[in-house]
Parts: sequence; C-alpha cells; structure tokens
Amino acid sequence: MKEYWVLVGSFGGGKSEMSLNMAVRAAKKGPCMLVDMDVINPYFRTSERHELLEKAGVDLVSPPYALQKIEIMSVSARVYAAFTPGEGTVIFDVGGDHVGAIALGQYKPNFQNVPPENLHVLYVVNPMRPLASDLPSARTMLEKIQGASRLRVTGIVNNGNLAGMTTAEHLAKGYELVRALSDETGIPVWGTCGTEETLKEFETYAKANGLDEAYIGKRYPIEVMMHRSWDKYLSEGL
Repeated sequence: MKEYWVLVGSFGGGKSEMSLNMAVRAAKKGPCMLVDMDVINPYFRTSERHELLEKAGVDLVSPPYALQKIEIMSVSARVYAAFTPGEGTVIFDVGGDHVGAIALGQYKPNFQNVPPENLHVLYVVNPMRPLASDLPSARTMLEKIQGASRLRVTGIVNNGNLAGMTTAEHLAKGYELVRALSDETGIPVWGTCGTEETLKEFETYAKANGLDEAYIGKRYPIEVMMHRSWDKYLSEGL
C-alpha cells in the first residue's frame, strides 16, 4: 500500500525544500512519486530540480509546460497515477496558501480511498513569513487551506527559518508558534525541520530551556536543494 504525504502551507514556508528531501530519501527505500502541484508560483517549485530527482530515481509529475517558458495554471493528468494500486511513497508539494490548495481539492474522492494511517497532511509553518507569523494568521491560514484542499491536516511542522541566515532562535520562535497552534487546534506537532547544523543548535537550546518534546516532535534534517543563495545562483544557476 502506498504512503501519502501532502505538504501544505503559506508561501515561503519551505514546502518545496522539504518535499525534495523527503522524495530523495524515500526513493532510496522504494518507488517514489513527487507531484508538483504548485500552479501558483512558477518561479520556485520542485520541478526546477527535475535532473536531481531523476538521478535519485524519483518519478516527478510536473504541471503542463513547466520549465518550458510557457505557463498554463493547470495540473497534469498524470496525478491520477498517484492513486493506482501499488507500493511506495507519494509526495504532494502543494502551491502556497489556500489558493494553491484549491488544486488539491479535486482529488478528494481519490484521497477518501486511502486508509487514514497512510495519509499524512502536514502544515509547514515558518513564522518568519508574514502570512503565518503569529497565531491568528497561522490559524486562519490553516483553516483556509483545509477548506480549499478538502483535507484535514494531521500534523504541524516547525520550519522556522530565514534561508542562509537561519539560527536556533528561528526554530525557537517556530516552536512557540506551533505549540500555541497545536494547543488551540488539537493537531499534533509532527516535527521540526532544518539543516543538521541548525537542528543541533536547537537541540542544545531546547535542553537548556526545557522545551516540551511533544511540541518538537520528529527532528527532520534537510539538505538545501533549492539553491537560492546568491553565491550558489552565480555558480550553479537556478
């Protein structure tokens, strides 16, 4: 039976980065399909890393005409292949905010056939972004995404970051936000996401300040693959 992971959240929350890491990691264990459902922001999405994903053995489903200098805001018919019988992992990288989540809503009948224990809908939260920087805005965004996607979020991810300037303090700020959001909604914190170095710093901070493990969850280390720093752009391009 396939395992499904759906990543939702606001613009700049880090969904694409996390999706790439999850896909590359999953492909080492078995079949993996990554569905790029970002029909909102064509300039920052997982399809940009098609060569990396192909090398890793990930089956990438991109929006029609993606990366061909033509943008038609629609999803590929191949998305339905994600719901065919079989084994492996399927990851959905959903476009930002509730507007991007609308594209996901049409697959509600398909998701209904997935056993609840095999469907994980993660709300990725980055408090350094204005649309989810405090509890009211993060809660409102969550509610709108659930309504548009027609799916219930099963876990919250603390992905507090400021790109290359990220420190443990950003994850600490994310901790406070996801804790409050979890308490208010009853949705558990699935995990805390960051580079290995940042997670180690945060681990030290968490122990020193007695942070509650229930609101830290799984430590999910990632490698930066989207290459948005100026130096990497000059040397490697997009």
